[in-house]
Amino acid sequence: MTEFIKSKYIFIILVSLGTIILLLGAFSAGVHVGERRIRHWLFNPHQNFRGGRSPFERPLFPAGHGVFGKILSVSGSTLVVQGKDRVEQDVLVTTSTLIRVGREEGSLANIRVDGQAAVFGSPNDQGQIEARLIRLFPGR
Repeated sequence: MTEFIKSKYIFIILVSLGTIILLLGAFSAGVHVGERRIRHWLFNPHQNFRGGRSPFERPLFPAGHGVFGKILSVSGSTLVVQGKDRVEQDVLVTTSTLIRVGREEGSLANIRVDGQAAVFGSPNDQGQIEARLIRLFPGR
């Protein structure tokens, strides 16, 4: 039996099996790391597309069709919000727009000039943002 274990062919077979097991382990570890990275990439898109920001600086809100800033004026169902870089954006409030004050539900009556708001929606043909959600931030 000891001669069988000491055989040159058995040694080659055992080394080959060990090498295959190590390679499969390395491949499995690579797949695991790749799956974790793609999950992070898919479920945290705001961290992947920063718009030229430093990789260490997190954006306040995801980019897209919306604006975050000071409310300059309110007339009827139209707001003017001053966003970043002092750009003014017209916002159209529709009947389907959700308005939130902090965590509570609000209405158009809660919108005040000089307040802070985050508006999320989609653009229309007139260059306005048709708001789907307006989140108002209480004054400090």
